[in-house]
Amino acid sequence: AMRCIRMELGEPDASGRRRPVPIEGSEFELPCDTVVMALGFGVNPLIPSTTPGLEVSRWGVIQVEKSTGRTTKKGVFAGGDSITGGATVILAMGQAKIASKAMHEYLTTGEWPEVCLDK
Repeated sequence: AMRCIRMELGEPDASGRRRPVPIEGSEFELPCDTVVMALGFGVNPLIPSTTPGLEVSRWGVIQVEKSTGRTTKKGVFAGGDSITGGATVILAMGQAKIASKAMHEYLTTGEWPEVCLDK
C-alpha cells in the first residue's frame, strides 16, 4: 500500500508562491503492487535495468508499440517521457489515453499479440 496525505496551498511566500502544506489528519492508504516515481524528464534508469525483457533504444528510452503503449515485456505498458525523452504533459496525456485502452483490452482478454515496435 502507498501511504498518502492530502495537501492544500499555504500562504504566499515572499515571492508570491503558495506552497502545498499537509492537511492534518488527512492520511490515507491506497492499495497497490508497484509505485513508479515520475520526477523530472526522461527514463528512470532503474526501470529498464530491473525489468528483464524490456527493450530500450540507444538513447535509453523504452521501446513501445505507439498505437498501444505496449512494450516488449508482456503486461508492461509505457508512455510519457519514458518513451520520448523530455516532452510535453499534453503528449504524455495523449499517450496515457492510448495505452489505457490497450491496458483495458489486455486485462479483460489476457491477450498479448506480438508487439510491433515503431522504430
